[in-house]
Amino acid sequence: MQNNENNVADLARRTFGESVRKYRLANEWTQDTLAKTVTANGINATQTMIAKIERGDRPTSISEAAVIAATFNIPIQALLPLDRESATQSHLGALLSNFHGQMDRYHMFLANAMSVQASLENLLNEWDEYVRDLTPAEREHLAKADIDARPSIENGMRQKVHGEHSEKG
Repeated sequence: MQNNENNVADLARRTFGESVRKYRLANEWTQDTLAKTVTANGINATQTMIAKIERGDRPTSISEAAVIAATFNIPIQALLPLDRESATQSHLGALLSNFHGQMDRYHMFLANAMSVQASLENLLNEWDEYVRDLTPAEREHLAKADIDARPSIENGMRQKVHGEHSEKG
């Protein structure tokens, strides 16, 4: 009986550790990042502790497991899939977690891109307002300094912002 209990305990530790690693990687976290997040959620953790858990070398208390699951925003059962249905759920859960993480990054990227585009539009509006009142002599002087002081729609600057590249640009 002791041998069977050890096998179940070993399987549980390995399975739990593999699941922790899968969710950590799905979130694109380092072991240190996970340790700091787990610590912020109430369990003192280190990178070494996370590494040992992932290898199945360290038993995990129920409170540690609960905090790790909460850190990933998943049910604790997802970290201990001992049957095929649970393993499938865990794997799909990790993929879904990765998907949501990537979508968050994508939305942040889009928001940043839109902010940069708005800043560029403001700069071009300021440019156009400034160059509108230049005299021909001022334009000629700027041209000698390699500054094309035409409105942004004429000198290709607006096309660059909108992804249309002129042959000069």
